[in-house]
Amino acid sequence: MPAMRHNQRLQSTTPQADRRVVPLCVGQRSTCGRVLTAIVWLAVLVVVLSGAAASAQDTSDAASPPPEQSEDADARCDGQGFSTIFTCIPQDLRNMAQPQSLVWLGVGGGLSALSVPLDDRVDRALRDGDPDVFPKVGDQLGQAGLHFGAPFALYVVARATGHSDTAGFAVTLLRAQVTNGIVTRSLKLIPRARPFQEKATTGHGSFPSGHTSASFATATVIQRRFGWRAGLPAYVLASYVGLSRLHRNHYLSDVAFGAGLGIAAGLAVNQPSRRAVISPMLAPGIAGVTIDVPIFGGSWSSVVQESGRGPFKIGRSR
Repeated sequence: MPAMRHNQRLQSTTPQADRRVVPLCVGQRSTCGRVLTAIVWLAVLVVVLSGAAASAQDTSDAASPPPEQSEDADARCDGQGFSTIFTCIPQDLRNMAQPQSLVWLGVGGGLSALSVPLDDRVDRALRDGDPDVFPKVGDQLGQAGLHFGAPFALYVVARATGHSDTAGFAVTLLRAQVTNGIVTRSLKLIPRARPFQEKATTGHGSFPSGHTSASFATATVIQRRFGWRAGLPAYVLASYVGLSRLHRNHYLSDVAFGAGLGIAAGLAVNQPSRRAVISPMLAPGIAGVTIDVPIFGGSWSSVVQESGRGPFKIGRSR
């Protein structure tokens, strides 16, 4: 009899314990959106602060190489040899904490946070569409195999035909994809389910959109190398890839941050180390200053005034 009473007590308490288990985020999508945004920003801050801490440690650690060796390492990573794809991974990741990349990480993070309240609405609006045309083309254009395979093939052909500049451009594309891939895959550890999933798959979370980040990283490298005449079509194509991922694959916030992340990765590779430079300009009949500011891998200048011949003239050079 005591054993039967003990079993009855266990049976009476077990259902109460089960009733206390409530699925996370059921009926609380707005709260979960805010929590997710906080996690995303925390992840970005961890990446940025770890890069800054690594840079600080490199300059202060007694066991670090002498300044001459550090400068030589930076100079090697400014080159475009095939080995830099592997040897310069730490340098490229640290460059994600440089101002140009940080700006775009911030822009992507801000747009992503603003997009969270619209995620479900956009998903419902695009759920009923033709899955055989728009999304599938974008899926193919954003595949990692394409963004790694095409530059590698370009490198092989360029080296075989003696076009060293083209080979260097292919290496830059590959380094941008490696940097972008490491950060993107790290952030995918955030357990966010895709629109068609009930539960997130570990290591394959919806945030951020890898297709989008890879496409924007490639577009950024193209723009830096060839200017806006080539960069604008590349960005349009990358935007097409991002929009195609909204069809049952990603939320709007995933795509928004993926775009910012891709641009940041494209800027991190071979990023100019020089800062804005202001220098005087003196020549016969001309007096003024030149302002050289690195923007997207190029420079903008200058402010010049011809002595006694009217107002300032503003020019641009790349």
